[in-house]
Amino acid sequence: MVPFAAGSINPITDAMLCSTILIHSHIGFQSIIIDYIPGKRLPRTKALFWWGLRGATVLVAVGLYEFETNDVGLTEAIKRIWTA
Repeated sequence: MVPFAAGSINPITDAMLCSTILIHSHIGFQSIIIDYIPGKRLPRTKALFWWGLRGATVLVAVGLYEFETNDVGLTEAIKRIWTA
């Protein structure tokens, strides 16, 4: 939580919102992989998609962290877009 305090007006709200977005997206894409890629018929393809999801989740987490620490933060960005 400490890194979020440097770049944002609402660090706790930003941290909770970023965590929620990340977890929600990961679980949603995980459900897509489970539902649409049969593990018995295509085990290598399913493994490839699992690793792709893990990599994408880490990339998004790093991107959100960078956005929070080096830019205005998520809640401030939403506020600016809303009032634009």
